[in-house]
Amino acid sequence: MKRLTLLSLLIGTSLTISSCGGDSSKKETEEVSTDKEIKEVKAPKESSETPEKSDFLIENKIMHAFSNPSKKDEFRIVITGKSLLKGKVLLTITSSDGKNLIREEFDANYLLGYDFTGNINSKKETDAFIQKRIREFFSEDRFSTPAIEENITFEDQSYYIDKETWEEIQADKQAIGFYYLLGSEDGRHIAFSKKKGKVVMFYNCC
Repeated sequence: MKRLTLLSLLIGTSLTISSCGGDSSKKETEEVSTDKEIKEVKAPKESSETPEKSDFLIENKIMHAFSNPSKKDEFRIVITGKSLLKGKVLLTITSSDGKNLIREEFDANYLLGYDFTGNINSKKETDAFIQKRIREFFSEDRFSTPAIEENITFEDQSYYIDKETWEEIQADKQAIGFYYLLGSEDGRHIAFSKKKGKVVMFYNCC
């Protein structure tokens, strides 16, 4: 009887030790697995810092003299979003020394104007037209030197330019003008004012 009791005690102790050992092994396995999952989650974070090329649908970028006739600034336009027609347009001009001269955002449908004669409900036609607008946005005929011709008379448009700044730009024969159109009637003529140290709109019309 004593032997039976002792044997039962020994078997019970062995089972307890085995059971503890099994839990420890399981716990270690779970910890290793958790570490691996954290690393896998972190990995995409590092890759998301790669170039923004994946963030836009279409881009046009050129280098052209603008704020300084002897140096070239970067003109860039991109469309972001799920589609060209319903996306957002970002227009930027950055000087040769890295200064942000213009950063303008607007709806991509502003690229459609009177000259769009296709079917507004046709994705193929609207996409083709917007792609053409983006390709031609910085065409050479959009730039002019001087920015304001000598024979042009100042019009009082104080909401976008004052007479002194307008005369400064007109007097500078090396000043470079750039023109772009939003929608059907928002035609913007811009140039860099050396006195103000920034880009100004010197004419706005249809």
